[in-house]
Amino acid sequence: MGIFGWHLSDDRPIRNSKESYRGDEKIDRYRKLSQYLKERYGTKVHRLVIDAGFTCPNREQGTPCIFCDPTGSGFNTLHNLRIREQVIKQREWAMAKYKAEKFIVYFQAFTNTYAPVEILRDRYEEALIDESIVQLAVSTRPDCVREPVLELLEEFRRKVDVSLELGLQTTNIETLRRISRGHGLAEFIDAVLRAKKHKLEIVVHVIVDLPWDRIQDVIETARILSVLDVDGVKVHSLYVVRGTELENLFKTGQIKLLDFDEYKERVVRFLENLSPKIVIHRLASDPPKDMTVAGNWGMSKIEIVERIEKELVKEDTFQGKEWKEWQKKNVL
Repeated sequence: MGIFGWHLSDDRPIRNSKESYRGDEKIDRYRKLSQYLKERYGTKVHRLVIDAGFTCPNREQGTPCIFCDPTGSGFNTLHNLRIREQVIKQREWAMAKYKAEKFIVYFQAFTNTYAPVEILRDRYEEALIDESIVQLAVSTRPDCVREPVLELLEEFRRKVDVSLELGLQTTNIETLRRISRGHGLAEFIDAVLRAKKHKLEIVVHVIVDLPWDRIQDVIETARILSVLDVDGVKVHSLYVVRGTELENLFKTGQIKLLDFDEYKERVVRFLENLSPKIVIHRLASDPPKDMTVAGNWGMSKIEIVERIEKELVKEDTFQGKEWKEWQKKNVL
């Protein structure tokens, strides 16, 4: 049986007797992060988000990604505190609220490999306050993954588990240009292949409802991530933050956000075409309420995830369903 209630020999979901809808059978239709972490570490694991004071090469050049907020996605960090204090305060809160016992320190804001190696070493080390920290997660860009950085992260694997989170967003190179990512698909593939040589876990960020992408782009992204054998995926819904180029495009009518039904369909198709081995870290964004102009269709992240899960049940589909057919046609 697979780790999330599947017989991986034939990729068919089966009943998980521990979970059930009201009056209906429930099966695990995608590989959930919470279950994966619990089975891996034996207890509840909580993520602690860190702002380590880094910046981004795009911002330095005056061309940030069109959707990037002023905090570099670090809006929920305790950025005014030292790294150690950020970890301690968040851990205390998570222990009290969630009864968490083990923790992942997640370097989230901006580009967390964009600094000299010695600075990176000091800041990563500061976050490892004791043995309750079981994983170091480092978020960065595919074009900021130099060999000395990978060697450093491999060095940290002697102390804790290490994951490298790469912001890809899409495999459509024209869309990458439109959103000012500053890199192409080749840089991403290169970063993944080199990181794997250093035995690092790879988690990839994608936005499945970019208005320039078609649903086929979303499917192709899932297949490429599967072929590269990445370890995890964070699926984001596009939202518009004040003060960004995306806000200008949105308010002037140059782009239109997809409606929720379109987003839901794209997520379902993405999951179907994704290898069942890949862990799903999220299925929707969680935008900052005081900074967001538009996004998430007036719903909470939890509500969005619940509706996606109901759609999977309605269609009787699951993660990897179409991926297996693709493999039969092209590989097996």
